[in-house]
This record gives sequence, structure tokens and C-alpha cells, in this order.
Amino acid sequence: MTIESSNMRNPKNGNCNGNEAKTITQKTLHQIKEDYCNRLKGKLGELSESEVTSDGTLMMYEKKKCVFVKTEKNYQMLRNLELKVGVELIQSSEEIKKNVAASIAQNDALVAGLKAVLMTAKNAKVAFGNLRESAAKLDAAMNDSCNSGQLKILGCSNDNCNDAEKQNESDNRPNECQDACRILNKLVERPVDLSLEIDIICNSVADIIGIQSFSNIKSLEKFQQDFAGNAKTFDDLIQAQINTATAGLKKSQDDLTLAIKSHTQSSYTLYGKRNELETLVEVKDYLCCHKCSCIGDCGCNEGNNEENNRFKKCKCDICDICKEVTEIYCIRDNEGGSSCD
Repeated sequence: MTIESSNMRNPKNGNCNGNEAKTITQKTLHQIKEDYCNRLKGKLGELSESEVTSDGTLMMYEKKKCVFVKTEKNYQMLRNLELKVGVELIQSSEEIKKNVAASIAQNDALVAGLKAVLMTAKNAKVAFGNLRESAAKLDAAMNDSCNSGQLKILGCSNDNCNDAEKQNESDNRPNECQDACRILNKLVERPVDLSLEIDIICNSVADIIGIQSFSNIKSLEKFQQDFAGNAKTFDDLIQAQINTATAGLKKSQDDLTLAIKSHTQSSYTLYGKRNELETLVEVKDYLCCHKCSCIGDCGCNEGNNEENNRFKKCKCDICDICKEVTEIYCIRDNEGGSSCD
């Protein structure tokens, strides 16, 4: 709202033409005019104050809005970080804990199995050693000349007998002893092979146990505990930041709400001050430089005294206003009639 300087000129003695008041009525009117002019100056100051206040509340609103937007963005960033990383990290820690526990259990079962295999292999090695000693004794007995007769009976002799004699001995030999020579040779040769094989098995089991011990699967438990602790520390940090951001967001929202209320209030106050000033300007102009078109010939032919009829038009105008006011609250029907509540 801009008030033209011509409307704000200061009248002299309450009158535009600056003439001195001569009658009591003129003095009274001039005093009323002067009061309006003084009120107009005050309202102009109030309008200027309201404009400054409105500009200030608008500036405060823009700042609070900017703070709110940035605070909300920071809160959303922390919230998304918690949903994307924090929750996933905590759940991953739980899953790693399960996997580590399962791996340690499997490792313990493997250790127990390897120890059982090693113990069995050692026992077998002792037994195979005894078997090898027995095989050596059997081999020595078979090479002893004192036993050549028994071996000859079993068909294991190396004597150069004629074929007829060998055939005759083979026919007289019991069925259980037909394969005795091969069996005796196996009893001498097989324990040596078994001893070599059990040595390989024992060494392999010992190597596997060494690899398992070097792997140290149980160290994963310490790694899992450290990971879980660090994950919780990180998530707690995010949660603390979210709580702080939530409080900051609420405060910035409350500040923004207050700024909106203040700006709205100042806008309505400014609107009211402008209306008051415009009203006073119109009244000032009407009183200070008045040119009344109301007093005069109303156009009615009632009476012969024009002096008595010069307020007739004012009366008619006032009656028209009253009629318009009363018809505001009337409801017209379809026939053109009206009824008032």
C-alpha cells in the first residue's frame, strides 16, 4: 500500500485553503479535521511499523524454512543410513555369530573324529607290527631246513622231485591243504604291505591334525565378538544421532510453525493497518477538501421553499441504504416476493 503524498499533505488550521476559522462551528469542524490529521500521522507510523514487522517475519519465515529443510534432510540421511546399514549390520552380526558357532561345532567334531582315527591307526600299527613280527618268524620257519619235510607235505618244497611223485603227493594231500603254499606266502608278504599302508595313514592323519590346529578355527569366535561389538557401537552412534536429529527436527518444525503464525498475524495486522489508513485518508480528504453533492436540489417538487428541501436528497440516499441493508437478509421466492428471517 502506497499513500500518495498529495493525500498526506498537512492542512492549515484543519482546512485545505488555510483560512482562519471565524465561527464556533468552523472552529469545531477545524478541530475535528485536525484530530483526523493527527490520527492519520499516527496510523501512517503504525503502517510503517507493520510493514517492517511483516518484512521481518517474512525474513524469519524464510530462514526457519531453510533450517527446517536442512534439518529434515539431515534426519532423513541418518534414518536411511540406519535402515540401510545399521539394521543390516546388526542382522549380519547375528548371522555371522550363528555361522561361527556352527563352524566351531563342526571343527570340534572334526578334531574328535581325527583323534579317533589317529588312535585307531596307532592301535592298528601296533597290531600290524606284531603281525609283521609273526610274518618274519613264519618266513624264518619256512626257510629252516628242519621244516622242509612239513613244507614238502604241503607242497611248498623246492626239491627236484619227478612229476609222477609230485602228482602222487598232490593226490594224497587233503583238500584243505591244496592252497597252503600260496596262503603261507601271503602271510609272509602281506604284513609288510600293511605296515607300510598304516604308516601312510598315521602320517596323513597327523598332518591333517596339524593343519587343523594351524587353522585355529576358534579364533573366529574372537573375530565375531569384535565385529559384533563394533557393529553395535556404530549402530548406537547412528541411533544417538537420529535421536538428536529428531529433537532438532521437532524444534525446527516448532520454530517454523511459530514463524508461519507470526508472519500470518503480521500480514493480517498490516492489512488492517492499511485499511485503517485508507479510511482515515478518505475521511481526511472528505473533511478537509469537502465538496458536498448531497445538499442541494433533490429533484423533488414537494413544497415551495427550496431552503427547506435542500436536505431532501440526503434523506433519500439514507433511505436507499436502509432498504439495501434490510434486503440483504431477505429470501426472494419464485414469484418475486420476499420474506425476511
